[in-house]
Amino acid sequence: MYAKLFSLVLFPVYEIFNGRGTHRFLSEYRRTQWLDAEAITGIQLDKLNTLLEFCWREVPYLRRRWRLAGLRPRPLRSIRELETFPILSKQEITENYLEMTSIPWRGRSLVKTTGGSTGDPFKFEYTMESYARRSAVMWRGYEWAGAGPGVRTASLWATPPLRGGWRGTKERAYHWMFNRRILDAFGMNERNIEDYALALARYRPEVLVGYVRPLLVLARWITRTGYQVRGLRSVVTGAEALYEAERQEIGTAFGCPVFNTYGCREFMLIAAECEQHAGLHVNSDHLVVELVDSAGLGVTDQQGDVIVTDLHNLAMPLVRYRNGDRATPGHDACPCGRGLPMLQSVDGRILDMIVTPDGRHVPGEFFLTVMLGITAVKRFQAVQVADDVVELRVVPNGTLPQSERERITSHLQKVVGDSMHVNIKEVAAIDEPASGKRRVTVSLESFRARNPSD
Repeated sequence: MYAKLFSLVLFPVYEIFNGRGTHRFLSEYRRTQWLDAEAITGIQLDKLNTLLEFCWREVPYLRRRWRLAGLRPRPLRSIRELETFPILSKQEITENYLEMTSIPWRGRSLVKTTGGSTGDPFKFEYTMESYARRSAVMWRGYEWAGAGPGVRTASLWATPPLRGGWRGTKERAYHWMFNRRILDAFGMNERNIEDYALALARYRPEVLVGYVRPLLVLARWITRTGYQVRGLRSVVTGAEALYEAERQEIGTAFGCPVFNTYGCREFMLIAAECEQHAGLHVNSDHLVVELVDSAGLGVTDQQGDVIVTDLHNLAMPLVRYRNGDRATPGHDACPCGRGLPMLQSVDGRILDMIVTPDGRHVPGEFFLTVMLGITAVKRFQAVQVADDVVELRVVPNGTLPQSERERITSHLQKVVGDSMHVNIKEVAAIDEPASGKRRVTVSLESFRARNPSD
């Protein structure tokens, strides 16, 4: 009852009050998902040509880069013609940041920083409209799992320290209004895991959302102890690859279906499962998602690098942006009837978990959160080199200041606890695995497998 009231009345009023249009965009995307594949491709192409025309006119770096590649302004006749445009890297954007920012939006846009699933800190800009649209796409994907606006939800997610004063009161009211409770995934350990189960039992959510690894740890504890969390209709996972065996474990423990999602901080939700669980629907009425080989050409029958174009972000248009992930395309249409194309799987996002001597399970996302905004570090990787030692390997921009070193160590130590030693080691480079997908964290098991003599 509350979810319906929230979706129809409170959510639109909240969005209008905050000067956004998320509710309107959600209505748009709810409609376009049911168009056939050809119609969705037509919408996508129209949006893409509008974006490219804007970029040629207003984004100096892209204009110069595209001219050097032999391109000239013209409407594209098919999405496949986008393959003629060069692929953007994080490094390229960072080194040309001002010229990557569109002229009309300089000084007027929102700014976000991401640690990136590969450990490369990255800053980018976006418009309020693009934020509202990506929020709408996120809600649409969550609706497929029964987790739409206002549905009673618990999230095993990253949660910053609760603020005091007016801002803290506002945050609590915000979560209350959206009918959700956030449990700190980074604070869960073997000593307090029962408290998390009890909190879920008391809150009685209809949906549980969380990182794969912490959900798996909690699910295994529930299975081992026979504890029951009643009333859940679905579990929604994100931030890491979800393998079938893990899906089964989580679903069995919580007694409900598990829905996989795929996204990244630069775009939010990229793809998600619907009720058919036949793969992940790509949000192609909002983004262009390509899978390419090492030459940058599209693949249809094999795993490829994920290349994304945001069709609505005019502040810093990310056109053919390589986000560092790998995925496998799907081929069959989903039985649900939606015209959105499919990914068979997301293969390249693997974040190992650090397990401390006192039983804490620290997911890779925690290290990404700590390193957000640390501009003195170009790249990093957390490696558990012993039962009680985690080594944070950093590639600094010059020299890592002692103040930043102490700040990072302090943040890490609060979560890994006194039983684990934190060492920060400056290195010239982070070793790349044969797959080309560097892990942001390496567990002790993985470290020992790679270094059998240690």
